[in-house]
Amino acid sequence: MGKLKTSVMERRNITAFLMALGIAVGLLFGLSYLVQEASPRLPPALALILWILLAVAVIGYPIYALAQWSNRYLSRRKNTGDNSGEAGRKG
Repeated sequence: MGKLKTSVMERRNITAFLMALGIAVGLLFGLSYLVQEASPRLPPALALILWILLAVAVIGYPIYALAQWSNRYLSRRKNTGDNSGEAGRKG
């Protein structure tokens, strides 16, 4: 019975991995199309705004995700009463 649960979880992991891979490939092809085909056709001011927004999204999203993870981690740590790191900061 344990073997069956493991294979179901592995199938879910493989499905999630394939979906994430498909999304990443789609985004890369979309970016490639934007650079090669659409960007030269756009007016320069619009292309500049588009590239700035793309850069903000690419740089800002990991920072935002890390901040959200940190908030969840700290609230979880606060709720469990785990203050083991406090002694090192006070000393």
